[in-house]
Amino acid sequence: MVTMDQILAASYTFVEDPPAMGRANTALLLVDIQDLATPEHLAKRAVAADLDEAAVSQALADYSDRFYAAVDNCSLLLKAARDAQVACIHIKIEALSGNALDTGPAHRRLGWCYPPGSPETRFLEPVTPESGEIVITKTVSGAFTATNLDSVLRHMGIQWLVIAGFETDECIEATGRAALDLGYVALFAEDACTAYEAHSHDNFMSKYAGWGLTRSTAELAEAISQLQ
Repeated sequence: MVTMDQILAASYTFVEDPPAMGRANTALLLVDIQDLATPEHLAKRAVAADLDEAAVSQALADYSDRFYAAVDNCSLLLKAARDAQVACIHIKIEALSGNALDTGPAHRRLGWCYPPGSPETRFLEPVTPESGEIVITKTVSGAFTATNLDSVLRHMGIQWLVIAGFETDECIEATGRAALDLGYVALFAEDACTAYEAHSHDNFMSKYAGWGLTRSTAELAEAISQLQ
């Protein structure tokens, strides 16, 4: 029996080699690894909406396990990038204005309006940016939309992006698609991302695996450590 994954793997074959991956033209892009993505944040909002606390906790258990496993892997990628002196760029959802008036319409309709310094914008401890690392804020799903990320990367000579963070089928997908369309080679860290629903994450990774653009954290960390 032939599967769709096999068909895609056979259909998408490289006829042109990408530029060589090196220390100077590679960046680690960590997307939305912050409080608002945590299962605890979701639970707080759900209980505030009068859902049963015990039932909410049970429903979030699987997501919680996958989320914190992915955070641990993001931390491993960040350490590998720092050790190899590869650029580390942190993306987070946070408005520029004190009243969050600059929030994108789609996020505003969802109530995702987070002024600077809001608790929800806090980076999680294992991936807190260090001095000198770039932080770019956004108020939409894609990290390239309405930000200067593309200009920053081009000024730095970046051609390869290792992408990890949350959520796979939302901000990761929006960011990755834009990166590919803009000409970057994007590699998705398959176990350093996740989505609210496991099948959504799996579907995304299966699609991009057919393009040869997914790697495990261990594979990416090893590749980063070997960059010249």
